[in-house]
Amino acid sequence: MPNAEKKLEASSTAPPPPSPPWVELPAEITMDILQRLGTIEILESAQRVCSTWRKVCHDPAMWRVIDLKRFVFRSKVAKVLEKICRLAVRRSQGQLFKISIENFGNERLLSYIASRSSQLRHLRLVKCYNRLSGGLASAAKNFPFLEELHIYFTSITKNDIEIVGRSCRLLKSFVLHAGPFDKVRTPPSQDNDKAVAIGRCMPGLRHLALIENNLTNEGLQAILDGCPHLESLDLRCCCCIDLEGDLGRRCSQQIVNLKQPRDSTCDYEFDCKIRHYRSFEDYCRFRFSNYNPFIVGDIHEYDYYF
Repeated sequence: MPNAEKKLEASSTAPPPPSPPWVELPAEITMDILQRLGTIEILESAQRVCSTWRKVCHDPAMWRVIDLKRFVFRSKVAKVLEKICRLAVRRSQGQLFKISIENFGNERLLSYIASRSSQLRHLRLVKCYNRLSGGLASAAKNFPFLEELHIYFTSITKNDIEIVGRSCRLLKSFVLHAGPFDKVRTPPSQDNDKAVAIGRCMPGLRHLALIENNLTNEGLQAILDGCPHLESLDLRCCCCIDLEGDLGRRCSQQIVNLKQPRDSTCDYEFDCKIRHYRSFEDYCRFRFSNYNPFIVGDIHEYDYYF
């Protein structure tokens, strides 16, 4: 027999190479390991490693938590991220429990999530600015089990708050940080209207944060009256509030964890600078004058590539 034929015969009878050791792991352990990766890493890399991982990456249980944050907004990147987010939501098959979106959220995407995620408990929206256009109110009607709603640098209205409160009866934690992005400064009357809506429609709140909000004592009073179960209240950089006197004493007595307007923001996840004024009236005079160069703070941006 020629040498070539002998080699061919030997190769045909040789055992296949051993499988990688991770293939033998139980599916639940593999899933636990892969879930430590980010959404991008799973879709762009992990699911392409082997057929076993690909199968695990298609399991709806892999997509109960979707974390898409710390991305800079660029139109091309935002479109890609929106497609990735839609794919992840689709793979969850209704089991989505928690989702965080930063810099690319919009009304269309929120509507898509709402139509496929009725079990959602935690929703975090960062730097959607004015791109929701009433989408939060529409989406909230499909989130009956929502417990946490955290909104940063995103415009929402009094109507959004009212509908969220009426639709999401299990809501326990609400964060609203409008931030310095808004070129047209919101007058205290509008933020007081939002505060009244919180007090009237979110009575079950345990945790509330209103960072850089323009509400006054009137709005704060409405919140304290309407949210008797509040345990923590974050009012940092809410410089239209004056906690001297009876209202300050009531806050101290009613709230276990109270962060006052001038408290440090060094532990806050975004940069938020506190400006100091000689008096509350001095702040209001400067804050709401016709020309206002006041800048509250800078927000860290990070470039992520995939």
